[in-house]
Amino acid sequence: MANPLPVSEVVRYVKRQLDGDPVLQQVAVIGEISNFKRYASGHCYFTLKDESSRMKAVMFARDAKTLTFDPTDGMNVIVVARVTMYESTGDVQLYVELMRQDGVGQLYERFEARKRELEAKGWFDDERKRPLPAFPERIGIVTSPKGAALHDIATTLRRRAPHVAITFAPVAVQGATSAPQIANAIRWMNERTDCDVLIVGRGGGSIEELWAFNEDAVVKAIFESDIPVISAVGHETDFTLADFVADVRAATPTAAAELATATIEAQRKDVERLGLQLHRVVTTQVASLRERVERMQQSYGLKSPRYTILQKRERFSQAEIRLEQGVLKQVATARHQLVHSSQRLDVRNLQHVFRAQQDRFGQFEERLARLRPLERPTDQFARLTGRLASVSPLAVLARGYTLVEQDGSYVKDVKQLHDGLVTIRFRDGHAVAEVKERHDGEETRRTDV
Repeated sequence: MANPLPVSEVVRYVKRQLDGDPVLQQVAVIGEISNFKRYASGHCYFTLKDESSRMKAVMFARDAKTLTFDPTDGMNVIVVARVTMYESTGDVQLYVELMRQDGVGQLYERFEARKRELEAKGWFDDERKRPLPAFPERIGIVTSPKGAALHDIATTLRRRAPHVAITFAPVAVQGATSAPQIANAIRWMNERTDCDVLIVGRGGGSIEELWAFNEDAVVKAIFESDIPVISAVGHETDFTLADFVADVRAATPTAAAELATATIEAQRKDVERLGLQLHRVVTTQVASLRERVERMQQSYGLKSPRYTILQKRERFSQAEIRLEQGVLKQVATARHQLVHSSQRLDVRNLQHVFRAQQDRFGQFEERLARLRPLERPTDQFARLTGRLASVSPLAVLARGYTLVEQDGSYVKDVKQLHDGLVTIRFRDGHAVAEVKERHDGEETRRTDV
């Protein structure tokens, strides 16, 4: 037996064999994607499998940028890859360089082309989409009678809005005849005119299984519907043209039923909340009133009315006594004040007051007699002051006269003047003038000031 080899050496040997095989350096592999994960780095890791085998695969970020679609689990793809071995684990895996969809690739291309065409026509515009009715009385359902979608929708409606009527149109949701059946059911619902909103949908599936909801007949029937339409096709990650043209898109059939009854459910919760509040208020009030009644029933007054009457009578008697005592006290106080006032008005007291005032009057007369000798000098001083004021130069000036001064002396007549400067004094100031001419008598003399 040959010497045993370490695992790492065996792995390296196998890796060299794989890397040296030119066929495995670029091989096309077809299979179904599972466990697909795309990390923040952009690298994609997944498993490629068929009915009997599976291989790990990796597509690095530089190659993943060339993808024209989003790979998902269950999707059949064809990859161009290099086959090698990852030494750390000994796993044989594919290093994918290119990836395209297998079989359904043409369907996706048709889907994208039709989507762009309808979008350009304005069929997907938000402006044309209608709001859902707040309180629907009847809801129409277009789906398969055998699928889980019908059960999910009906169960949700019964739970949230049991009073709402349901009109059901059973149709095939996949296969060659499914699209015409769905379109005819939508038109039939519109002809009835009694439904307030329609739910059109089915459970999840592959793009082939959901393709009926991409057909022109179904898309056109939804677009032309006079009744608001909720699309509920597949799961949250599934999109069809019916989703884009419908008034509202629901992620699942259950979500569609919830959207159709959103306002009803909100109103129901409000009613429940108000009912609970009312119940608490009424319960509290009843408990309070019951407690008051029990206290009154246990009170001694109700048990013994005679005792209550005696209590009232006793309080009345005490109040009567307090009133009588208060009146007597006020009378005594008034009598005391009257006696005191009478004593103050006694005749002897009045005589005493009169004599005191008489003495004060005599003192005032004596002081007045001492001041009378001063009256005559005061009058004489006043007369002299008046005469002095009448002859004061200031008084003369105040009457409009002026004083003329030249060479330090006041000029009494024109003969004292000579040519030169003079000072003219007024009541409130003076002025300087120049004498140029003199005239005796009434003639006017001219001066320059």
